[in-house]
Amino acid sequence: MTKTQVGAAGRLLREMAGAGRDAQGTGPRGGAALRAVERARPARSVAAKVAAAGGVDDETAALLRQLTKRHLGGDTARWRRLHDALATHPGALPELLAAPPVPPVPDDTLRPPAPRSVHRTLGLLLEHTEPRHAAAALAALPERVTTELLAGGTLPAPALVSAVVDHGDTRARAALARHPRLDTRVLARLVAVGDAQVAAAVYRNPRTTQSLRRTIAERLDTVPLDNELRAELTAPHGRVPRTWLAPLLGSGDPQLVVPALRWGVRQVAQQYALLRIWERTGPDAVRALLDDPAAAAWLSRATVDAVTEALAAPDGEGPRRLRAQGEPYEDPARLPALLATARGTSTLRDLLSEPYAHDGCGRKRAGRVDR
Repeated sequence: MTKTQVGAAGRLLREMAGAGRDAQGTGPRGGAALRAVERARPARSVAAKVAAAGGVDDETAALLRQLTKRHLGGDTARWRRLHDALATHPGALPELLAAPPVPPVPDDTLRPPAPRSVHRTLGLLLEHTEPRHAAAALAALPERVTTELLAGGTLPAPALVSAVVDHGDTRARAALARHPRLDTRVLARLVAVGDAQVAAAVYRNPRTTQSLRRTIAERLDTVPLDNELRAELTAPHGRVPRTWLAPLLGSGDPQLVVPALRWGVRQVAQQYALLRIWERTGPDAVRALLDDPAAAAWLSRATVDAVTEALAAPDGEGPRRLRAQGEPYEDPARLPALLATARGTSTLRDLLSEPYAHDGCGRKRAGRVDR
């Protein structure tokens, strides 16, 4: 064996020995995360030091669950006291949690904002708390904590997301719905809660799909649209994006349909929008819209003629006639067939803006056009 081969073999043996020593550790960095929870000073630095140690391992998670169950649970007063104390406590976290309770600081007391490290460490504890207890704590903590933990930055841990979706109050759910990187499946779960303020936050989220916005816009009889969102969407000179207005076509609400028409949509989509108003509100609402110059200006002559003729038909015949003449938007097979022959980004965008049933349909072809 040459000297070069001997040297290479020696390096390989040293690397193997080093790997063996590393494998003897108890988790990320050999228990460093656990030591951070037990010993880090000040207590508010725990979350940062756990992250620097490689994150929470099984032992650390067990300790965090034990600490929250023993000392915090669903007692919102204790969570508020912990929030106040973390900002100044110089000792370790277990020591702070085990300390006798001190009188809470009055709500009207002026105090400097808590450092972000306080929020991060609270978040770490909330992630390892019973879901109902975490939701109750978030409802009791200052709004700044809820916003920082749920609405931006690093995505909240899955356990905390589930706690908020399943048990959170309006404030916490709306904050989570504002997170710009939240999974669309979570956004759909938040809409299913049936809270108008939460749905409004979902509607504004840049990751929300057009189909989910249509779900919000088309269930007005069961979950009314949030007043602030309605004002944004219907402002005469508003600057909301097209992706916010197109889903309103099928809402059946004349006030919401008119802004959607302003973007310019195909005749079949115009006719469908008026049909939905008729079905939801009645023929008088359709007549009023046709008589409104501000609305009629966005309708084609063919649409006006077809709807006017339907209005003159015998009772019950008008809507059936319009639906028979119109586009089968409810047929889930219709959009994929159109996408298969469509050419150009603008055509794709127009099709995906119309109220087709297209959850998951043609998304590979359409990419992010429906955002």
